[in-house]
Amino acid sequence: MAPGVTRFFFYVSRMGGDTSASGNSLGVHEKPLSRLRNLAIIGHMYVSLEHCPVAEPAPVVVPAASRELLARLDGCERALVAAEVGKLETIHELCLAYGTVDEDAYGEAAEKLVRYGADGTPAVAEYLSLEVSALLGISPAAGACLIGQVLDCVYRHPLLWDTVRRGKVRWYRATEVIGEVNSSGLCRDAAQWVDRQIAPRLAMLPRGRAMRLLRGFIALADPEAAREREAKARTHRHVTIWGSTLESGPCRDLSGRLDVTDALALDATLSQLAGILASEGSPDSLDQRRATALGILADPARAFQLLNGMEAPSQQQATVFVHIDPTSIDSDLAIARIQNHDALSRDTWVELLGHSRVTVRPLVDLNALAPVDAYEIPDRIRDAVTMRSPVDMFPFGTSRSRNLDLDHTDPYLRGPSAPPGQTRVDNLAPLTRKAHRAKTARAWKLTQYEGGWLEWTSPAGYHYATGPFGTLRELHASAA
Repeated sequence: MAPGVTRFFFYVSRMGGDTSASGNSLGVHEKPLSRLRNLAIIGHMYVSLEHCPVAEPAPVVVPAASRELLARLDGCERALVAAEVGKLETIHELCLAYGTVDEDAYGEAAEKLVRYGADGTPAVAEYLSLEVSALLGISPAAGACLIGQVLDCVYRHPLLWDTVRRGKVRWYRATEVIGEVNSSGLCRDAAQWVDRQIAPRLAMLPRGRAMRLLRGFIALADPEAAREREAKARTHRHVTIWGSTLESGPCRDLSGRLDVTDALALDATLSQLAGILASEGSPDSLDQRRATALGILADPARAFQLLNGMEAPSQQQATVFVHIDPTSIDSDLAIARIQNHDALSRDTWVELLGHSRVTVRPLVDLNALAPVDAYEIPDRIRDAVTMRSPVDMFPFGTSRSRNLDLDHTDPYLRGPSAPPGQTRVDNLAPLTRKAHRAKTARAWKLTQYEGGWLEWTSPAGYHYATGPFGTLRELHASAA
């Protein structure tokens, strides 16, 4: 055989090919070498290889010092993975160390053993999550979640835990597996069966393929539960309006799950309202008008009037607290923050308020609020505290203060000898129930200072200051 000549070549017609010769539906034909010597295919043309010279490949040019830089990058990545594994192993060891509590201390505020993980994981001391979350600079809820994920991985996914510890699978990939399995409600034995199926494949598969495969294994692990989940999905309808992001600006993202009939009816109504807005001269795109239409449905009277060809003034009412930078109040570029929303431009918040009946609450001078002797907190003091401290005042807290209880940082004393004015702005702080109980149980020590600043001392001796600008951390001398 001549060098560079193949035994067969395949000819595929651009129009699908004539299948009469070979019966191949793709129009593929085999030709003997004797009829095609020194020929190649370009489209439908046979061209001699002698007229198609192949250029020599260009040499690969490697930048100077690239090997050293790539080796350094590889080392950084390995160090990052090693540090991540070390953190996870330490959290597991902490869970083992915090395996007992004194449940009789301090009555209802006594620390309890709680199960942060799913079925088959051990219980650990309740306030460990507070210590871990503050030390890592994350919210208490995130700290509890991290502890639960580590316990789930160790006791429900032992093969996955081993691959994470060996650096074969990154922790974020492991948490995706743990989350999917936990959301399915699988027991420990079923979770370990899924672990044996997915763990050996996880390092070799891209995320999308791995997750599709994982969901199949979850269904196989408990087919009856899979059927129940399908039925549950039909009953768990919801509409969620998400929090603000830099990209969303004055808007909010929305997601939901509806019955198909409701979804179709809503889609038709949005299209109808969008058409009415267009007929009234709206210059917005169809998507923008549909979004406006959904907002109009929040004002049923206005929606009814629009759908029936009537005049449709807004009936919405709003009570707002607007915080404005006094140095720019007279500027066209003024920025204001509306309560529970991010900073908005002057044009935007004027437009938003222009579509509602507005009740303006007067500004509160924190220094002019008189304290009260009662344990119950008046609305004027509550408003002042939540405006001063918009989120949970535990280190790195994220829960909005208007949804929380206000705690007397110096415990409220009752009786004839109790001091007056205990309920005041500088003796109140919004706290979640867990943080409140940890403080009441004297596991965490708390001191409040002027301006809404609180100093926390953890049971392990770490110090944190929380205030209007967030959380500051100071290590004690033995840990510095």
